Amino acid sequence: MSSAVKTALRGYINSYKACSLLGPAAVLFVSANVANMANLAFNMIFARLMGPALFADLTLLLTLKLGLLSFLGAVQFAVSELSAKESQADVRKAKASALSWKSLKFSIPIMFVIIASANFISVSLNFSSPLALALLALALPFFLPMVIYRGLTQGTIDLPKIVLSVQSEWIIRLMGSVILWQLGFGLTGIAIAVALSILAGFLFSADKQDRRLWGTAKKSIARSEVKQLGVMALPYLTLQLAQVLVLDSDILIAKAFFSPQAAGLVAGLLLIQRIFFFAFLSCSMILQPYISKQNCAAGEGLSQNVTPAHSRPTELLTLLAGIGILTALALVVIIPNSGLLVKIMLGDAYSALSSIIWISALTGAIFIVSHLCAIYQIARGKTFAAGLVLVFGIIQLISLSAVNHFLPEMGLHLFFSIKLAIQTLCALCLLGNIMSPQKRLRHKV
Repeated sequence: MSSAVKTALRGYINSYKACSLLGPAAVLFVSANVANMANLAFNMIFARLMGPALFADLTLLLTLKLGLLSFLGAVQFAVSELSAKESQADVRKAKASALSWKSLKFSIPIMFVIIASANFISVSLNFSSPLALALLALALPFFLPMVIYRGLTQGTIDLPKIVLSVQSEWIIRLMGSVILWQLGFGLTGIAIAVALSILAGFLFSADKQDRRLWGTAKKSIARSEVKQLGVMALPYLTLQLAQVLVLDSDILIAKAFFSPQAAGLVAGLLLIQRIFFFAFLSCSMILQPYISKQNCAAGEGLSQNVTPAHSRPTELLTLLAGIGILTALALVVIIPNSGLLVKIMLGDAYSALSSIIWISALTGAIFIVSHLCAIYQIARGKTFAAGLVLVFGIIQLISLSAVNHFLPEMGLHLFFSIKLAIQTLCALCLLGNIMSPQKRLRHKV
């Protein structure tokens, strides 16, 4: 069989695999966007109830929670990679249970440290409710078990558990926050609801067998396995740090340097940006275990004089094409109706954002491109991509801080345009790095 025919066959097989990837990706996309719509409803409700200044405090509280979950997301991806490579279900579950017990040794002391320093943190960040921060810290012992079990379900692509965990989390957060706010508990009530939503996300990512293991699991796990997990988590941790810098550092800059009113407007823009990013984040939850399993199965094929199928980024490009089409359709709706959308989502107090929201939306979509490219490379054993995303995140933080220092009257339009330009350059660099070996491969064939 000629090399040209073999290459064509590999292309057809890879295309079929990419199509088979779309089914689970579509389920998670729908699930994630139901949660996104609930999150939008949450912000629409409280943006009106609170006003821009207090809404900025709520956004900061949620940013701290999302920032912590983003860092812990590195553990989720590492557990997912281990689960994808482990063929025995009982072994996967036993390891998840043991890791959950092990995590309490870290999370409980950190919880007490945060509670003890809640006043200092609140003063440093210009945050109005130390009690809300302390109440949210009470959920810390469940943060790591939740991401561990979500990593287990992600690695095995257990769609029912993934969907139940995500949906239960937003239901508790939204309904609990509204009820407790109406009862007069204010921001502290919302913190209680958010903490309970973390507990719900953990419980619904497990099943009866997992719960039986909690009672019998050893509270220790082999150091070699913990070390392996730590090493595996490092590139994902780098990527999660980059995600926090890119998506969440704006509100920290705004709270530190902007007026309360302007900080509230930044909080509104970050809402739009997060909606677009988290709408497509589910794609990485499917792509990562799929490519990890492919990379593991390829094994010795990499050392042979044969081009492995998984070296061709068909799955990645298929997902990116879908994201591009959906983003373009969304922008067609957003740009001519931006004023109306701002009024519906945030209220009249945020009308100044009508000319900017498309920039924030596009930034969120562009960053998911970088995120998926980095996830693809990490799953293939190439960790440098995460470092590149982090470098651009640092460049963004330094650039925006410097521009704000030297041009304090620059306005939000220029502020977010600079951010979009930096993230676009990052995505192009990552895509170029992935596609350049493919060009060399085609020339060889």
